[in-house]
Amino acid sequence: MKRLIFVSIFFISTSVSYAQFFSTGFQANLGVPIGELRDVMDGSVFPEYTMSFYYKFPLKPIEVGMGIGYGKYGTELEKRNDLYPGYTDVLRLRRNNNLLTLMGIFRYNFENEKQIIPFIEAQIGANHFYTRYKIRESSFEEPIEEGLDFSDWVLGFRFGGGFKIPFKNKDSGHFEFKVLYHDSGPVEYLRKQDTEYRASQGDGEFVYTPQKTTINLIQPGIGFVFFLDSAIY
Repeated sequence: MKRLIFVSIFFISTSVSYAQFFSTGFQANLGVPIGELRDVMDGSVFPEYTMSFYYKFPLKPIEVGMGIGYGKYGTELEKRNDLYPGYTDVLRLRRNNNLLTLMGIFRYNFENEKQIIPFIEAQIGANHFYTRYKIRESSFEEPIEEGLDFSDWVLGFRFGGGFKIPFKNKDSGHFEFKVLYHDSGPVEYLRKQDTEYRASQGDGEFVYTPQKTTINLIQPGIGFVFFLDSAIY
């Protein structure tokens, strides 16, 4: 009986010591184009808001996870009265250029007893560039028409590093600051000036002139992470 109790206590203590450690975070990033992309974008940037989920391995300074990011890198509003044959009222044509990212995350933490914890990080996943439009009578009306103008996918990766600063209650989570380099293969995308509406063609036609470049960015970011489950190491 004593042996059974001892074995039970041993397994319970082991399972607690190796408790799973989950967390979730929100990050605001600013993608600054470099290389060929900088010339094509002509001063425009790629803002991104990311929701991330992490799992930290027991007794190891390693985290893995995934991140979902979204941002608009260009928007344009036109007021036109020639969008539909025979309809001359002025309509609002809003077009948004969007970037959706889906990334797997690997992070190595340089754990120490100090307040600031450095880390390095690598990500790999997909970038989805897409442009949507909406036609309304006013900004408060339901769309008369909406849809997808253009889209393309490309594999991308990121690597870099940063540091964590724990909250006042360090068992709740931390702030984090990081800088990543983003790279991808060639992909087609639209800027706000790359779409032209030609009312004289047929019943009216949109003509697209997509750009095609690799996506090279420097991405500084700031965010916070909350622990979803506590662990004892």
